[in-house]
Amino acid sequence: MIPKKYILWTFLTCVGLAMFTGIAAVILPNGWIEDEVMITIMIIGTYALGGLIVVVLGGVAGTDGRKQRWTFRLSTTALFLSMAIFITIIWIEGMLSWDWEQVFWRSGAVSLTIGIALVHRILVTPLTSTLLSFRIAKRTALISASLTAALIAFGFINDGFGMWDDLMVRLLAISAIIGAGTTITAGALAFFATKPGEDEQASFDTSLPIDITCPRCNTSIKAQSNKDSRCPSCKLRVRIEVKEPRCTCGYLLYQLAATNCPECGKPIDQQDQWQSQHT
Repeated sequence: MIPKKYILWTFLTCVGLAMFTGIAAVILPNGWIEDEVMITIMIIGTYALGGLIVVVLGGVAGTDGRKQRWTFRLSTTALFLSMAIFITIIWIEGMLSWDWEQVFWRSGAVSLTIGIALVHRILVTPLTSTLLSFRIAKRTALISASLTAALIAFGFINDGFGMWDDLMVRLLAISAIIGAGTTITAGALAFFATKPGEDEQASFDTSLPIDITCPRCNTSIKAQSNKDSRCPSCKLRVRIEVKEPRCTCGYLLYQLAATNCPECGKPIDQQDQWQSQHT
């Protein structure tokens, strides 16, 4: 596994080269930088920016708790392949016949379409909410995005979109609109809708008195949970966060002697089972 710092600096280097090339192209006289060089660096910079987003989100687990490793690998492979194809065609376009040139452009476009569809999955899959409307929107977004990508890829492969009839064009437009709308809806519900348990009062006050020992100077500290406190001797700032265990549906699990949530019936993680910790 490549360390994250190397990936980070690779992406930043590509973005920096793209910025430098763009500025140089504006400042220097015409002809000092070949168009192929400038376009190549710009493409690499654009893909690096998109790739950075993919790398950041690729390690986020989905609702089933599993990370999207295969989706991440396939999306990066498809995006890298499309970038390589586009750069290659820029440099050898003059040596290719019309038919081979179209093969390159279509191959790059199909790879890019597949990569973007998989990136969409990486973005949407980790979103969570207990609302039925969210689950419907999320599922619809994933299905419609896959259908849209398949139609676009088919269009590139099948001699372009000019050969399509009116029905196929309308189907593509409807699928794309539904995919965009449900993606925005799922994201809005995941971020702004009330989270499970937010409107329920906890079984104890949000702040509790806690006696701890300062890890720096071993002085006794009378702190409050969920609030910042300081050591009276060395002034070290400490904060103890206390949260009651809840089910994913928001039901409080404090002192619940059961292995399943009485609200939704889901199995309770062993570490959140009160009985397993206090018997």
